[in-house]
Amino acid sequence: MTYFLIYAGLLLCGFVSRGSSSRRNALYYVCLFGLFFFVGFRYQVGCDWPGYLNIFEAARFGTAEAKSEPAFWAVNRLLHYFELEYPYINVITSACFFVGLHALAKRQPDRLGVLILAFPILILNLAMSADRQAIGLGFLCFAYNAFVDTRLVRYVLFVTIAATFHYSAMLFLVLAPFVRGKFSRQRIALGGLLAAPGLFYLLASETFGVYTSRYVGTGLEAAGAVFRTAFLALSGAAFLWLLDQKWKAQSIRDYKFVKLFSYAMVASFAVSLYSSVIGDRIAYYLLPAQLMIFARLPLLFRGGGSTIVVFAPYAAEAVLLLAWITLSPLFQKCYEPYQIWW
Repeated sequence: MTYFLIYAGLLLCGFVSRGSSSRRNALYYVCLFGLFFFVGFRYQVGCDWPGYLNIFEAARFGTAEAKSEPAFWAVNRLLHYFELEYPYINVITSACFFVGLHALAKRQPDRLGVLILAFPILILNLAMSADRQAIGLGFLCFAYNAFVDTRLVRYVLFVTIAATFHYSAMLFLVLAPFVRGKFSRQRIALGGLLAAPGLFYLLASETFGVYTSRYVGTGLEAAGAVFRTAFLALSGAAFLWLLDQKWKAQSIRDYKFVKLFSYAMVASFAVSLYSSVIGDRIAYYLLPAQLMIFARLPLLFRGGGSTIVVFAPYAAEAVLLLAWITLSPLFQKCYEPYQIWW
């Protein structure tokens, strides 16, 4: 129950800091650095631990696989150059992930809320297991900020960097045509037309072929993916149905970003029915938008029943976390017991 107790502790930090921005800001940094150490200095924790150990050993000899996601292989080679042990890769991964998450969270009205809500799914499932994708998401958070700032070159740059750690991040180049200009059906059509060559390259690439051969039609399933993507899809649908105009009136700057991602959140559930692994991988990249929506609820809902609406996401994530801890044999195998490096 280590992980549930940590989530309970994060919730307590959120509760005791209500109404005090200075206390909430201080607790945010305490929780941020605490989670960085918890994730970065774990030892033999996470389902991908053995796989990344194999990559670390393979990087010692500079195998041909370095062509795929070269930046991650370069980091492993760098560790060998300085004669550092394998667990250092987790420290680097954790640092990149939390720096990116912080860059996104500090722009939100409730950065502590974003961090708390990130723990049950984004931190435990991604940052504590999938190192390459966690680093990729760290850079994508900077790309998301660039999208909101309508900085096209910066957006493309950070997406490209993210893809050198995990190739799937390249998918977000499709959104480049939407960085500037208003959101409209005409722009969607134009964006699809402009993105077609990039999509063709992505689908025809050798790396994409490797991923599809692993995850499509093989019977390989991502445990709990249907529940995670369903929760994500419900969040996107709730924004489109209930929050769209309220958000537009209060925060036009990031409205286009959240609306685009809400459509993608709904679509991720359909993708997960086709391939739970691919749907789950895409869903992780969309979770920051979900966190933005949840953390903004106190500003969007006032009056009767608002308390229930505001606290519902925290309760829902607690239920998901408790169900995962108690029902998943994979959790027992990969996350228990938690051990720290030193």
